[in-house]
Amino acid sequence: MPATGIRSVRLPTCEATILTFNPKTFRVTYKDNRIRILADEDNYVTIGQKDQHVAYKAQLLGGMVLEEERKGNVAFEENFFIDWEDEMDLPTLMLNQPATDIVREYVRGQRIELATEDVSEYHVVYGDGVEANFERIDNGFDFSFSTGFYGSFWKEADDSYTIRFKGDRLKPTEEAYHSQSKFVVSRSKFSGNLLLVLQDEATVHLR
Repeated sequence: MPATGIRSVRLPTCEATILTFNPKTFRVTYKDNRIRILADEDNYVTIGQKDQHVAYKAQLLGGMVLEEERKGNVAFEENFFIDWEDEMDLPTLMLNQPATDIVREYVRGQRIELATEDVSEYHVVYGDGVEANFERIDNGFDFSFSTGFYGSFWKEADDSYTIRFKGDRLKPTEEAYHSQSKFVVSRSKFSGNLLLVLQDEATVHLR
């Protein structure tokens, strides 16, 4: 199912965000306050905050100036542009046209922060082939795994979360690190949003 309803994509901590606009594909990384957009290994642009020397600290709080370095031909502007006005916030890619696919690559221990994007579904494919769907509902998500684990979580009026799930217990002979869900639930101390801490490498399709 294509990501036709998504109009913007944040750049969280992950290995890469891959956007496909047939026939173009862009691999976008964000690390150390620098964005790199690759069409391929020989064609990319790096965008970062310009190092400015100003007289008063207050001037640093009013906005950012970006600088870019290009190698080869990376014509991404017709497909998306970068919205990054606050150095304390994550950069956002604003799509000029619908993408046919948006995928993020994660390694074990990285997190998906829910409720920060206008995404109706996250489809997760783990490195060992287990798949999971997180589908948006009112104030939360329904989730189901190919292992049989399923449930829901939603935000209450007092900003707490309620989680309900169903799954089988491990048998004594099964491996101690086996998990039906393959994620740990946490909560951001900054935003209060629910965090899914991945327990395996995974690719995540945004829909």
